[in-house]
Amino acid sequence: MSRDVIQAVINLVPELTDFGIGIDENGRGLDKVQKKAEFDKNQSMLLDSSESFEKAVAWLKQVEKIKSFNTHRSSYGLKHLAEKEIGYITNGVFIAAAIHSGFKYKINPDSPNVRFNMSEKSLKILEKA
Repeated sequence: MSRDVIQAVINLVPELTDFGIGIDENGRGLDKVQKKAEFDKNQSMLLDSSESFEKAVAWLKQVEKIKSFNTHRSSYGLKHLAEKEIGYITNGVFIAAAIHSGFKYKINPDSPNVRFNMSEKSLKILEKA
């Protein structure tokens, strides 16, 4: 079930991989074929992350949605906050879980990270917990 849900998020954001948006260092030093292979491998790893995805979705239920984007935290920082409670997850898993959970998202240009409409107040409460 989760694999299908993750695939639905990938359909919305085709550049999403386990790493985040794209691949590490944008595949610098790789030729076109190698970049495609690395991208496909990273997307496959994301699709195989059902257990981490479910934990992230459950954790995100504690986070309040707001109208604007939180400019203080990116997906990478947010995943570290979630990890304190749920264990290791990748940036891509966190992004997929947040999008699936109904958070609006804004992709950071030239970055694997994403911004969300997550309440800083609710995140600070989770940080102190």
